Amino acid sequence: MTRFVVTVLPEAEADIREAFFWYWKRSPLAAAGFRTEVFRAIDELADRASFWPCDEDGVPRCVLKRFPYTVHYELAGSVVTVLAVSHHRRLPRHWQDR
Repeated sequence: MTRFVVTVLPEAEADIREAFFWYWKRSPLAAAGFRTEVFRAIDELADRASFWPCDEDGVPRCVLKRFPYTVHYELAGSVVTVLAVSHHRRLPRHWQDR
């Protein structure tokens, strides 16, 4: 099994931070749960990046189980680059406009 090197773009880190603080204002417990789940999903990409399906534009994505967010990433050889962490209610591909 291939083990991938995972990097997270600063824009994706900002997505995570924004969502974390949104949850924090409402519930520190929910914020902690979000952080745990998103980092677990990103960590899992090191072992399973090729497992997740692609969206309609061919970008691989990992959908969180407990929170309405998707981790969008790029797979190039043995490197996974997390491009964005987007809420399901935002416009599709909004993160490509940054």
